[in-house]
Amino acid sequence: MVAYTFDNLPASEEDIDFSDLERKFAVPEQEETLENVVVVDNLPIIEQSKIEKLTGALQKNVFKNAGKFKANGVHMPLADVEGKSKTKGYAFIEFETAQQAQAAVRLGNGFPLERSRRLQVNPFMDVERYTEVEDEYRAPPAEPFIDHGHLKSWLGDEFARDQFATHVGNNVGVHWNETAQAAELITSRDNWTGTRVQWSPQGSYMCTFHRPGLALWGGPEFKKLMRVVHPFITHAEFSPSEQYLVTFSSEPISTEAVDKMLGADEQHQNPFTADDEGHSVCIWNVRTGTLMRSFALPLNKDGTPVKTTWPQFKWSPSEKYFARMTHGSSISIYEAPSMALLDKKSMKVAGIQDFSWCPRVLEDARTGAARPEMLAYWTPEEGNLPARVTLMAVPSREVVRTKNLFSVFSASLHWHPSGKMMCVRVQRYTKSKKSRFTNLEIFRTGERDVPVDVVELTDSAVAFDWEPTCDNYRFAILHTDDPTPPPTNANGIAMSAVKTNVSFYAFERKGKLVKKEGYALLKTLPNKTTTSLKWSPHGRHIVLATMRTVTTCTLEFYDADFDQAAATKSGNPGDAISLLESAEHYNITELEWDPSGRYVVTSASAWRQLADTGYIVWDFKGQQLQKIDTEDFKQFLWRPRPQSLLSEEQKQKIRKDLKSYSRFFDEQDERRLHAADAELMSQRRRLVSEWETWRTQVAELLATETDAALAAGYKLPIAADSEDFVVEEIVEEIIEEKEEFI
Repeated sequence: MVAYTFDNLPASEEDIDFSDLERKFAVPEQEETLENVVVVDNLPIIEQSKIEKLTGALQKNVFKNAGKFKANGVHMPLADVEGKSKTKGYAFIEFETAQQAQAAVRLGNGFPLERSRRLQVNPFMDVERYTEVEDEYRAPPAEPFIDHGHLKSWLGDEFARDQFATHVGNNVGVHWNETAQAAELITSRDNWTGTRVQWSPQGSYMCTFHRPGLALWGGPEFKKLMRVVHPFITHAEFSPSEQYLVTFSSEPISTEAVDKMLGADEQHQNPFTADDEGHSVCIWNVRTGTLMRSFALPLNKDGTPVKTTWPQFKWSPSEKYFARMTHGSSISIYEAPSMALLDKKSMKVAGIQDFSWCPRVLEDARTGAARPEMLAYWTPEEGNLPARVTLMAVPSREVVRTKNLFSVFSASLHWHPSGKMMCVRVQRYTKSKKSRFTNLEIFRTGERDVPVDVVELTDSAVAFDWEPTCDNYRFAILHTDDPTPPPTNANGIAMSAVKTNVSFYAFERKGKLVKKEGYALLKTLPNKTTTSLKWSPHGRHIVLATMRTVTTCTLEFYDADFDQAAATKSGNPGDAISLLESAEHYNITELEWDPSGRYVVTSASAWRQLADTGYIVWDFKGQQLQKIDTEDFKQFLWRPRPQSLLSEEQKQKIRKDLKSYSRFFDEQDERRLHAADAELMSQRRRLVSEWETWRTQVAELLATETDAALAAGYKLPIAADSEDFVVEEIVEEIIEEKEEFI
């Protein structure tokens, strides 16, 4: 500003020059933006007098965790309807910051305001962006189609073979299982995985784990189908139908660290935003690779992580719901695909210890209609309140059945694969509190009012396994007088074996010979050292194994329906249970049935112990088919099969005509075996022919060199004894061997 005196005062205020002050105190011009405004659609149409009440409900119930609305920041356009001023069903809401608006979109979009009304929330700037779209349509560049092959192609194998994966050292291989020959290698790759491999539940995908994340492979040539970016991933779990994938990393998500790991050229593949910071669990859409939502680990009041187990989330059989438990306090049930919390709140369950979904959507016995999905959980005793097992319908949260339990030490839930039975294995204290025993509380969830059967034991059951078939809901238990597990080394190998008993039970319906229906003991096998029970996927056959112990490594193969004549004669179905074969596998650590129930594989993994690693293939009768000893063996995994598409009537027809099918497959196996023998004989003839050709060439070369040496005057040495020797060789062959017992 120019310095003024009485001599040069301006004639008026307009003549004063403020340019220097304007430059000094100028405020940068800010561009007006509407990033803090959202559009909320699908609101109820209400009268003008109720706008204030609806605004309060939106702030309190929907956008509470997003932020506060600005003063007079809610605008609901009105329309005249039959002489009354009513809203048009949408609103413009202005928040204090753009970050709050982004949170409002995330929390409010898809929010169930009413049972049949879900909100649609979008940024207001999206409206402006869509209005600026060019009038002339320009098609996006077409991405080239990549044919990865059919994800279920292995099911079409003409010999109905199963596949399996092996992990040895740094090599991962996928093989066809053969009946009486060495497995056929399909593909093998070094450094295919960083830590381990895993199949999806229906066998469509094979997962490999790496430092940046996880990769999915599939199709006939096992091409890479998708990559999941989740650094330092340690666990992965699919939903039952393979639509979703849950991943866990012990390292909380950091978008900056992910960008740095991917590099400047790959940062666009970072799926995380600021909202995912600090989270450890992610849910992905398997078909698109899209991150659906991430979750933080639940925390205690002092900020420490709550005790959690894997899997973090458990899925309902329909995949409409998934849930996780905050140990001791609540269950949180979420809906898919919205990933929103059911009814906008977790369910408080004081002291909850475990929960599990019913594995099938059951049908009403009278109408045939699908019943609501069901979830079971148990809570321990607290003060004067007894322990309790609860069955709850979802999504209504209606309690279907409860059962009070007393003197409970622990409990575990075991659903039958059909979902029509659930066993609660309850460990209870004796009156003196010095020892424990087990009760089996079996809920008949497939029946009206869910009756409960109780099986009382005098000792402790340490393992339980349902037979997968559901004719008589048979199960086997492993029980012992001393439930305390023996001491183990750092790799989980027990230093000694514990004496155990194995018992079989089955459900008996009321009839002429059965006065009271319920569970009855079929048979007990005493004085075993068994540590694991594994039924065949198709029932009837079971393997009792002593695994992960230093002193004992036995296998026993049983047929639960073998001696039907003895069972009929005695009237006890348990007399049909017969031992087929006993065997041993030194240092056995794992046992797994193949999906067909025809083969069993036992393996010794280098992750558990270093000596005698490898695997053995057995048939269901306990006959050893193959033994593969290899150093640094880590994993053997059968490829799962999806559920059969055949109806029960079609399966019954196949069982009825099984002999004709069996004859066809026996002939096919015989032809393949002869073809393999013919190929082996052909290879041997070729080797003999190559050997004889080489001998002939060497003999001719020797004769030529000898003639040349003689022509040059070289004299051959005279042999000390030129007499011929006759060498006799006696070959004995056993024509027939017969063994008689007197």
